[in-house]
Amino acid sequence: MNNTVRILAVAAAVASAGAALRADDFELDDFGADSASAADAAQPEEGDAGEAAEGEEGAEGEASTAKKGDKLFETLPLCSAVDGTVEVLRPGVQKWEPAVEGRFYALGTSYRTVGPLARVTIKLGKEVLVSAAGDSGFRTCSQTLDVKSRTVALESGTVKLSVPINFPDGMMIVSAPGFSAVNPKGQSLFTYRHTGDGDDTHVRCITGDISVEGRHFKILAMKAATEVDIRMSQDLLFTGLYGKRGDANVVLDQGRVQIKDFTTGETSESDKKLEWKLSPRTAVRIHRALPKIGEKMSVSVMTFDANGALRNRCVFTENTVAVNSGELGPAAKKDREELDRKAADAADAVTVDVDVEPEGDDDAPAAGGDSDGGDSGSGGDDDFEF
Repeated sequence: MNNTVRILAVAAAVASAGAALRADDFELDDFGADSASAADAAQPEEGDAGEAAEGEEGAEGEASTAKKGDKLFETLPLCSAVDGTVEVLRPGVQKWEPAVEGRFYALGTSYRTVGPLARVTIKLGKEVLVSAAGDSGFRTCSQTLDVKSRTVALESGTVKLSVPINFPDGMMIVSAPGFSAVNPKGQSLFTYRHTGDGDDTHVRCITGDISVEGRHFKILAMKAATEVDIRMSQDLLFTGLYGKRGDANVVLDQGRVQIKDFTTGETSESDKKLEWKLSPRTAVRIHRALPKIGEKMSVSVMTFDANGALRNRCVFTENTVAVNSGELGPAAKKDREELDRKAADAADAVTVDVDVEPEGDDDAPAAGGDSDGGDSGSGGDDDFEF
């Protein structure tokens, strides 16, 4: 009898120990500590410890990296908060329908809020939120499962993006016609509206930073409290960048140039860039023209200071060294006045020194050809029609 009791007691102890071990393993799995539970379950002897560590180090590193990538986004966006009238347009569906709080929606779904009091928040990941308010809308872009990043397209109104301050680069994009906001960190606000001939987007960096990339320009990381306006024509042949608050560094294309190494005599081609500080009331204007034959655009890039004066200008054809005007910065106002005065003096000198027939006076302005150059310097506004 005593032996039977002892056997039952030992069996119960072993079962309880096994149950405790399984419970510990479950809790560790929940916190993502699979490697720790595996180490506890099978401890190598001292002689094999070094080899086991070397063999498992690479696998554990890859597993941790994969988990970090998977934790950025959920497979499907979650409609986490709805207030007021909120509607969704699912892929393949022709009619808008009321949004349901707590429901997952497929990538490619459009969301819109109707009315000034309407609000919606879409959760793309644990700490990645996209919100819209007051007659606004956006769309999550469709993509395959192997693409780890996410793209949100602006459609109307005010859209707010919130990501962790240490969010990795290249994982989140906010798209609009003609440009994309990339590498966001912290909170950003976008106000997007259609105009009669294009689109107007107000970009505001609330916390952290965010960059903007477009054809022939790139706004480097905008810091907190920096705001810019981006205007696009309907045909995307015009881009306007306007500083509203704070300073943002802009890199502008100035075409391809040829560089010669005088030591070796060799020549090479390089893309020339212009760095411009986009401050309040300053502007960048980019005009493009499509050729009748070919695909290389003709481009004119201009910068303007806070007084509206032209500061930089360059005209070029994409990827073509032979067609590049180089820097065409205008002369200052006092320099133009000095050129006009010298041109007038030169014309008077020709009239006094040369004895010609009365009808020869008509040739005096032609002889003072510099006056045409002065007029071109003061009438540079005609160039804006490029």
